[in-house]
Amino acid sequence: MYRILFIIGSFPIYSYGVMIALAFIAGILFAMKEAKRIGENPERILDISLYVILGALIGGRLGYIIFHLDYYLENPIKILYFRQGGLAFLGSFILAFILGAWYVSRNKLSFWKYTDIAAPSVAIGLGIGRIGCFLNGCCFGVVSENYGIKFPSLHMPPVYLQQLNDGLIASGSSCTLPVIPTQLYSSLYGFLIFFILLWMKKYKKYDGFLFLNFLILYSISRFTIEFFRFYENNFKVFNLLTITQTILLGVVLVSLVFMYILMKKSKKA
Repeated sequence: MYRILFIIGSFPIYSYGVMIALAFIAGILFAMKEAKRIGENPERILDISLYVILGALIGGRLGYIIFHLDYYLENPIKILYFRQGGLAFLGSFILAFILGAWYVSRNKLSFWKYTDIAAPSVAIGLGIGRIGCFLNGCCFGVVSENYGIKFPSLHMPPVYLQQLNDGLIASGSSCTLPVIPTQLYSSLYGFLIFFILLWMKKYKKYDGFLFLNFLILYSISRFTIEFFRFYENNFKVFNLLTITQTILLGVVLVSLVFMYILMKKSKKA
């Protein structure tokens, strides 16, 4: 909605980039505090964060490009325009998780303990980051006259360009047709999951408990939001679910399996 916060000289400062930076900072600071609370070295969090940030940026960008491949094949230079928006959360999460897990394994740290440290941080980072998506006008929902929000044409947000390309609005229109603000719903879910995980800490009986619950809670929220989110390529698996929803079902299943395994191990211990 407000893509550019201000301009320094001729250099625009994009709201999306600012919010993503704030999301990383908030997540890292909270994880450091959590590590210190349970007797782990907070400096380890800083080391892991370097890999996580790298993985999140590269993985998120690759994921976003895959879903908008036609556009980036026509405009390859825009692949490098990170600060204008364009990160897919699942892509960010997967590569960040892989690199973070590699660091933990290489340094012989407790894998599940560190995932629990990270879980609330990922949730609060998601809550902050999705505000950036809303300000940027990306990751928007389907057109809805009753429940939608109009985005102004100022700085040509992705939702405006998409509707222009689809012929839904005329060139020179002052704003878009109203769309469901799925970015805000995602943000609210992120903050809600963060507080749920804080509450669940007192019920933790084994390492990995918070992280696996995060995966399940996030999957449920994202699965629901997918029904209202706009996709240019509306491909459905079995003509029913989006690719993302199909992946999320797998995430929930795998999480439940690991919950069962870790619970049995904790009882034996």
